[in-house]
Formats: sequence, structure tokens, C-alpha cells
Amino acid sequence: MLDGLAFLPVDDIPDGLAYLRHNVPQNADELLHLVTYFDVTYISGTVRRRPAAGARDRLLLRVRRSPPLFPPATWTQHETTLAGRERTNNVCEGWNNAFANMVGHQHPSLWALLSALQHDQAMVATALLQHMRGQPPAKRTRRAVQQQQQRLHKLCCERRDGTRSLESTLRAVGHCVRLQ
Repeated sequence: MLDGLAFLPVDDIPDGLAYLRHNVPQNADELLHLVTYFDVTYISGTVRRRPAAGARDRLLLRVRRSPPLFPPATWTQHETTLAGRERTNNVCEGWNNAFANMVGHQHPSLWALLSALQHDQAMVATALLQHMRGQPPAKRTRRAVQQQQQRLHKLCCERRDGTRSLESTLRAVGHCVRLQ
């Protein structure tokens, strides 16, 4: 259910983590360490104690909270899923894969590389012309991916509208993500 935190609204993430922390089994110390690590790194950050300025006997401490390394606003997928946008942040992965398939082998000669680059440039020029004519390329997605997108969208809508509880959302997203 830790994956389900990414599909909660940003304001619900601390409550979701508290629910997960409360439901960690008694003998699962490694799991509790994982939840604590996730909390420190992604949600609430760390707390550091420092001696207060001018305190000679070190009885006065000043507590300083450091923000998380990756705050929830950078990794949550709730709004992205509701808007139907892509959830990946690596837009170059598809091009790299297609170009590697176009070249055909690991260490091409200079001429094979130039030929592949020219072929790629011709494909991009064709795609730009089609886009200018109002003919965007059809995006191919697998049926299983489309179904998962629809399930996640439905779960996010239900959480946003208040028809699904926090606990139910975490469980449902956990099942949805793990079944793939």
C-alpha cells in the first residue's frame, strides 16, 4: 500500500502514511524501517536537535526541521492521473529505444549512425508536417495499460469526490499496481 500514497491528494499523504505506520505488523521491523525511511525522505523530513544559542549548560535545545529530500508535490501522481496525462518523467526513453532499434546494433559504424540519424530526421519532419495539417500521430498503448489507467483514474476521482475512504483508496491502488 506504500505505492498508493502517490495517488492520494497532497493533503492526504501524511494521514495515509500514519495509517500505514499504524497497520505495520508487530514483528515486521524491516517494514517499519522502510516506512520510516519513506517518511523522512519523501514526506516530513528530519528533525535535528541543536544547542540553543547562548546556552552554556546544553539544557536548552533548539529543534530544527529539515524538509524532505523529495517533497510530495514533486512525486504525487493524483492530479496527473485525474488530468489523464502521462505519469512518466522520462520523455527521452521512447526516443532512445526507437533509435537503438533503428541502428540495430551496439557499436555502429559512422556511416550506419549517420544513416540512422538521417532516417530519424525524416521521420520527425514527417511528424511535424502531419501535426501542422492537424493530423496528430495516433498513440499506441496496450489494452492492459489503458485498463490500468482507467482503474487508477476512477480511484483518484472517487478519493477526490469523497466517495472512497483513505484506507480503501490505499488498498485498492496497492492491488491495482501490484497486479500488473
